[in-house]
Amino acid sequence: MKSNRLAFGFVVIGLLSVLAAVLYAVGVLQIFTSVTSGPHTKHALLFAVLAVACFIAANFAREKVY
Repeated sequence: MKSNRLAFGFVVIGLLSVLAAVLYAVGVLQIFTSVTSGPHTKHALLFAVLAVACFIAANFAREKVY
C-alpha cells in the first residue's frame, strides 16, 4: 500500500525523533529518565536510529513518480 499521507506521517515521526535525539544528546530531556545527570547517549542513539528507520520507511511508502 503506497500512500503519500503515510509517507508524510513517517517523515513527521522521523523529524520528531531527530529532535528528541538532539535534546537527549544535549541533556535537556532528563526529566523522563531515572538518572538526571548529564546527557543520555543511549537514548539519543536510539532516537537517531528510529529517525533513520522512519525516513527509510517514508521512502518506501511514498508513491513513485516516473
